[in-house]
Amino acid sequence: MMHMEIRNLCLVALMLAIVPNASAQSIPFADDENERGYFDRPYLRYEAEPGKCETTGTFAEPSYDQRNIQSEASNQVAVQLVARNAYVRWTSDRAADGLTIRFSLPDDPEGKGTTGNFTLYLEGDSVQAISLNSYWAWQYFLISGSKYPDNTPDEETKFPRMRFDEVHVKLESEIPANATFRLVKADDNDVPYTIDFVELEEIPEPVTFESITDENKILYTPADGSLPYFVSQHKGKTIFLPEGKYEVDGRIIISGDGTKIIGAGMWHTEIYFTASSDDRSTYNQRGIETYSDNVVLEGLYLNTINNKRYYNNDPVYQVGKGLMGSFGANSCIRDLWIEHFECGGWIEGADALAIQYCRFRNNYADGMNLANGCVNSVVEHSSFRNNGDDDMASWSRADGMCENNVYRYCISENNWRASGLGFFGGKQNKAHNIVIIDPMEAGFRVTCDFPGMPFSNDGYSEFFHISVHKGGVAGGIVGIGGDLWGNQQGALHINSSSQYDLQNIHIDNIDFYDSKNDAIFIGSTTHSIKNLIFKDIHINRTGRYGIYFYNTRGSGSYCNMQYENIGASSNTNTVPSSFTFTEHCGGVSVPDNQSPVIRLFALDGNLHIMGQQNKMVSVYDIWGRKRYQASLPGGPIIVPNLNAGIYIVSWDADQTMKVLVN
Repeated sequence: MMHMEIRNLCLVALMLAIVPNASAQSIPFADDENERGYFDRPYLRYEAEPGKCETTGTFAEPSYDQRNIQSEASNQVAVQLVARNAYVRWTSDRAADGLTIRFSLPDDPEGKGTTGNFTLYLEGDSVQAISLNSYWAWQYFLISGSKYPDNTPDEETKFPRMRFDEVHVKLESEIPANATFRLVKADDNDVPYTIDFVELEEIPEPVTFESITDENKILYTPADGSLPYFVSQHKGKTIFLPEGKYEVDGRIIISGDGTKIIGAGMWHTEIYFTASSDDRSTYNQRGIETYSDNVVLEGLYLNTINNKRYYNNDPVYQVGKGLMGSFGANSCIRDLWIEHFECGGWIEGADALAIQYCRFRNNYADGMNLANGCVNSVVEHSSFRNNGDDDMASWSRADGMCENNVYRYCISENNWRASGLGFFGGKQNKAHNIVIIDPMEAGFRVTCDFPGMPFSNDGYSEFFHISVHKGGVAGGIVGIGGDLWGNQQGALHINSSSQYDLQNIHIDNIDFYDSKNDAIFIGSTTHSIKNLIFKDIHINRTGRYGIYFYNTRGSGSYCNMQYENIGASSNTNTVPSSFTFTEHCGGVSVPDNQSPVIRLFALDGNLHIMGQQNKMVSVYDIWGRKRYQASLPGGPIIVPNLNAGIYIVSWDADQTMKVLVN
C-alpha cells in the first residue's frame, strides 16, 4: 500500500499573485516576489502616505512614540482629515467593487467610540456614503497593574493601544481601472479622521444554493428559527446561508460529523453575534464551536457586538472566540473573515485541520492559536492584522503536545501585543514563508514562558523563509516605549525562561529589516538553550545589535550570518561564558523554498501542480490507478479533465499529498 502523509482534503481556489504595473499607486510588498506572506492576496493596498496619495489633510510624521497614534499605523505614517471636505485621493490600478478602510476615530469618555462619515467620490462624482465607528477600537492598559486590556479610558492610570479598526463595504458603483477615487470627510467638526490605508478588490460573485452540487444540502432562512438551533437539528448536512446579515444571540455548536456551513462568500454572508459581553449571563454567547470530524466552514464573515477581551476584565470570563473546540479530524475552514472576537480562533486537539484564505483581523487577543494537542494541521494563505496577542501561535498546554502543525504563506501586520508568530513548546512544528510587518513588540518569538509540554527532543521546530520588518522594541517607559511592561523585545525573541529548556530549534533563511532595537534576542532565566541552530540569517538596519545575548545559557550554532547597517558598534554584544555559540555549516537542513511540490490547486476539474524542476510527479485516483505522470518543468503543470474525487499526488517515491477535485 502506498504510504500517505495525512493531509486535509480541501478544495483550494487558484488565486494569482498581484503584480502592479510600474506606475501603480497601489503598493507591492517587498516579499511577494519570493512568495513570502499572503503573496496571492486578492486585494491591492493604497497607502495614505506622502508620494502614495494626494490629500488636503495632514500627514502624521513617522514616530515610534507609543503616545502618538501613528505608532500603530503602517510605516508609522497616516493622514489626518480635520476640516469638512478634506480628502485623500488615489488612482486605481485595477477594477474593484470591494473597499476596506483602516481608520481611527477618537474614543468617547465611556469607551463606546464615536462615529463619522465619509463620502466616496469617483472621478469627481459623489457615489456612496460610508460610515465609520470607533466602538470596536481603543483598548486600555493600566500603567501599573494588570496587563489585560479593557475598553474604559482613564488618562491618569491607563494608556491606549488598538487605536485603529477597519470597515469594509461593497461598493454600489465599481471603481474602474485607472480611475481616481477619493474619501472626503463629510462632517462639519474639528475631529481628526485618521486614514492609514485602503484596500480594493474585486468581489467574487455570491455562491448560490443552486450552484452547490452536494445532494445533502439544505437551505437556511431566518423563517426557520434561530441559526444555532437549526444547525443542531441538521447534523451532517450542508447548511447554506444565502447572501445577507444574520443576527445570532447564542454560540453556534456543531455536533455532527460531516456538517458544513456554507455562505455566499465572506463579502456576502455575515453572521453577527448580538449577545452582550457586558452581561454576566450572555458574555460568552458568540462564535462557532465543534468537536466533530469533517466539518467545513466556508464563505462567511463573522462579527460581533463584543468590544473587549474579557468580561469584567477577568480572564476567567472569556467572551468567546470566533472559532473554538477541536474541529475533530479532517475539517476545513476557508474563505472566512473574523473580527472583534476575543480571539479569531483558539483550536485544541485538531487533527489534520486546514485553514485557508482567511482574514483574522481586529481581535482582542490571538489571531489563531493551534493549541493543546493540535496535530498535522495547516494555516495558509491568510491575513492577520491588528490583533492583540500572538497573531499565529501554537501553545502545547497541559498534557497536549502540539505536533507537525504548519503556518505558511501568511502575513501579520500591526500586531499590538506579544508577536506576529509565537511557538511555546511542541514537537516538529513549522512556520515558513511568513511576512511580519510593523509589530509593536516582538516580530516572532520562541519561548518557554508558559506552562505546558516542553519543546520535544525528537526532531526540530523549524522556522524558515520568514521576513520581519520593523520588529522588536527597545525598553522604555510604559505607554511610551517597550512592551506592555516597558521591557525590550527582539524582532526575533528567543528565551529559555521559566518553564522548561528551549531545545531543538532550527531557524533558517530569515531576513530582518529595520529592527527597532535588536534583531535577535537570545536570553535565559531559569532554564537553558540546547541545540539552537541559525543558518542564512540576513540582518539589515537595527536600532542596536544584530544579536543581543542576555544571561544566555546553553549552546547554539550558526552558519552564514550577514549583518548590514547595525546600530551598535559591533554586530553582537559579548557572548556570555555560559553560552557556547559556534560556527557550524553542516548538519541539519530544512526544506528549500522550492520544495518538491510547493502547492496543489484544484480548479474547474483541472489539477495544477507547482514545484521544483525535474521532479517526477505521479497522480493516482483513490483506487491507486495512475492517471498522470510527468517531470515538473519548473513552472506549473496542469492535469486536465479529472472526474470529481480524491486524488493522490506522489513524488520522491514515498512523499504524497491528497487533493480534492470537484
